Formats: sequence, structure tokens, C-alpha cells
Amino acid sequence: MKKIAIVILAVFTTSAFAMGPGHRGGERMVEHMTKKLELTETQSAKMTSVFEEQGEKMKALHDETQAKINAILTPEQQEKMAELKEDRKERWEERKEKRKQKKGERGE
Repeated sequence: MKKIAIVILAVFTTSAFAMGPGHRGGERMVEHMTKKLELTETQSAKMTSVFEEQGEKMKALHDETQAKINAILTPEQQEKMAELKEDRKERWEERKEKRKQKKGERGE
């Protein structure tokens, strides 16, 4: 049981960090861990703080990395990169919508 809890915590922590600050994913992760791991209110509050702090760090690192990449690319390459990013976002939204439809069909 202890190993399962550690694996769950590692997976959820990694996922929430990647989402960044202000994203509800971290909040959902804390809610889920609170329920599954039977966290106290104090533990839950501390978890929320950790997720928020790490999310801010991840966002700062992402922004720094993006600035360094843009400094290397030509304006044309930066434009193409922005288009690729937008295409990726659109595909993600489509997959997200399909998942919602499938859940609706299954009655979840």
C-alpha cells in the first residue's frame, strides 16, 4: 500500500507541476490525494502550497527557456514556431473534446 501511495504521489506531483500556476489541475490533484491518502487539512494546505510554488517555478523556467530559444531563431523561424504551437494546441483541444464526447456516451 505504501508503494502505491508513493507512485500515485509521484505521478500526480509531476502532472501538476507541468500544468503551471493558476491551473486547476494542481487543485484537483490535491483534492484527489487528500481523499485517497486521507490527508489532514494541514497536510492538504501544505500540498497546495507546494504545487503552487512548483508551478510558479515551472512557469518561470518555461518562460526563460522560450526567451533563449527565441533569441536563437530568426523572426521567420519564430513565426513558424508560433504556428506549430498553435497547431499543437488545436489538436489538443480536439482530443479533449473527443474525450468529453466519449465520457458522455458512456454516461460518466
